[in-house]
Amino acid sequence: MRRTCPAPRPFSGARGPDQLQATAETFSADAAALAGILHGLVGDVERALGEPLEVFPVAHHSPSSALHMLRRLQARPPRAIYLECCEDLQACLELLPECKLPVALQAFASRAEAFPSAWAPLSVVCPITEFSAEQQVIAYCMQHPECELVFVDRSVDHWFQWKPQDDHALEADLPEEAQDDGDDAGLHGSALGVQIGALEPTFRQFSETLVKNARVAHFSEWWDQYVEEAAVDAGYQDYRQIYFLIGSLFRRLGSRDRDREEDEKRERFMWTRIKQHLQANSIDPRD
Repeated sequence: MRRTCPAPRPFSGARGPDQLQATAETFSADAAALAGILHGLVGDVERALGEPLEVFPVAHHSPSSALHMLRRLQARPPRAIYLECCEDLQACLELLPECKLPVALQAFASRAEAFPSAWAPLSVVCPITEFSAEQQVIAYCMQHPECELVFVDRSVDHWFQWKPQDDHALEADLPEEAQDDGDDAGLHGSALGVQIGALEPTFRQFSETLVKNARVAHFSEWWDQYVEEAAVDAGYQDYRQIYFLIGSLFRRLGSRDRDREEDEKRERFMWTRIKQHLQANSIDPRD
């Protein structure tokens, strides 16, 4: 028998356009623009909560995410879990029981004849820590083989194939601080590394404004104080609403256009892989 939790009605009483407009007029000189953003945030959360396939929002390496993931798995064991990680890195999991956390799944090539020579060596890493929802999922599926784990993000080759094929294309993936200061924040060894699972917003002005108004020194301090601490003791549905809301906020105000475009391409790829697996294995999305 399928056990389900009733879907909550987020932001009860706050959805009305008059109330959102009044809120916007209180906090902004450009009330119409802010009201549009607020409506968008509410709509994003409702759409995510309404997906038949349950979406679990995470912050990478977050104790709150790991705890809620563990509780969710214990409450209602799923038939399959789809994880945002390069599909061809899943083979690395066979070696994970021999490792001591933290570790990183890595694809590395010292030469890459199919790509610009300036890109070499190539590296893609996916860090895994004990305080990680991903680690909880991996460990659960290893202990419960009846629950299938499926990596659904594009392959490592796809990642590089989707980039403009010129010598300087990968430089755009360096953190803004690394581009300005010339440090090695984006490097792994001697390779320009691609890290799956970045959290900090990429739009510097938004991030700086967030930190300044919260009166904290760094984004990580803001995250811990205003998100992590609020979510760790919340109920499961409240946790999902909080993280969906933060994700929508970052996507609308904390990401550059090219980041959003790349995210949307990745998401279309992942949804396609998910639908293919559901259909091939006759799995109800609600399971």
